[in-house]
Order: sequence, then C-alpha cells, then structure tokens
Amino acid sequence: MSVDNCRIEITNLDSDDSDLDSEVPILDGSAREWVERIEKDGLVAAKDECGNDCEKLAPYLNEPIHVSKNDSFVAAFPSPKVRVSYGIDFPQVAIGSQWFSLAPLEDSLYAREIAPSRTFCIYEEVEHMRNAGLIKGGSLDNAIVCSASKGWLNPPLRFSDEPCRHKILDLVGDLSLFARFGNQGLPVAHIVVYKGGHALHTNFGRHLNDSFKS
Repeated sequence: MSVDNCRIEITNLDSDDSDLDSEVPILDGSAREWVERIEKDGLVAAKDECGNDCEKLAPYLNEPIHVSKNDSFVAAFPSPKVRVSYGIDFPQVAIGSQWFSLAPLEDSLYAREIAPSRTFCIYEEVEHMRNAGLIKGGSLDNAIVCSASKGWLNPPLRFSDEPCRHKILDLVGDLSLFARFGNQGLPVAHIVVYKGGHALHTNFGRHLNDSFKS
C-alpha cells in the first residue's frame, strides 16, 4: 500500500489473556480491512530531521537468490519491476494445485487482487493445531476451511484461487521484515515460490538481507 515509514502499536485490551499479548487482529482473515482503513486515512510524505521529504527507495536485485526445503522453494531473479508468481499443491483436498502470478505488484492491484484473500486451513488439521495452542481465535468467520471429505465448509470463495492469492499476501507481509533504511520490503525482482510458508519466506528474507549487506 506504499506505506514505507510508520510506527505500529498493538495494545491488548484483554489484560487477563497473556496468550493475546502480541496478536494482530485477524479480522476476516484477509488484509482487506487494513487496506480500506489506509485508503480512508490517506498517506503523507515522510519527513527527515530537516523537514525534507524522505526519498523513496527500493532494493534492486542484481543476481538470482534462492532458498529451499524438500520440494518447497523461494527464488528471486533480477527484473525491472516487482512480479510475484506463487504455486501451491494440496492434493488431499479440493484446493488441489494452483498458480497465480501478478505484476507489477502495486497498491491498486494488491488492494483488488490480493488483499481480500482470506487465510485458509484444512479441517482435518485444525484439531491438531488447536491442541498445540495455535489458532485459538480461528473460526469460520475469519478463515476459509476445506475438508477432505466435504470440500469447502464455508463458501463462496472470493476468488477461485483464493488460497494461492492468500499465500502471496503472506509473502508480502513476511518480506516486509526485510525493509530497512527507507527501503520497501519487497525487492524489485521476480519472486517465484512453490509450496512456501512463513518459515521459508522469512528464511528467504534473511538471505536477502545477507546478500544486500555484501
């Protein structure tokens, strides 16, 4: 959304629940409400100590970089604009194999094509996750749920490939950790991901950080 200089504060109003100390509101499981609020409130140019507009910076990738684990990978290639291509594969449920590619990844396209995509889960895995103390706030109101035997439990989907688009949403959020010194988080590159997840995304971000240090 072109926000590259801000301060974020999260306050837990329920002080009796220590498990929620660092929880960002999940809302409907997508980024749509965040986008709507940013669009409503608007943006202003960031100022430096002298009151001058801060220069907008973007890290350009000069050579390919990749990380992988088993059959999952994240790779980035030099490109004149930001492009993201993402593939997922869940053969055990109706999600199946999906690919989605988007370029340029700018605020208007992100708001329309990526931000509304909700997080998703496989019904048969939910109980195991809850027993592990995860997704305590998860429900059919903030995630789309797919069952191996019954298909989608809370249709309709916002896009036929909504799960794949949400993975791009995850990638954008995870790579925002790479933002530093006024740079945007996403490098100007073609990023290709297959069967990624938060751990692989952030590992890729570490490699990006190391490559730009050198």
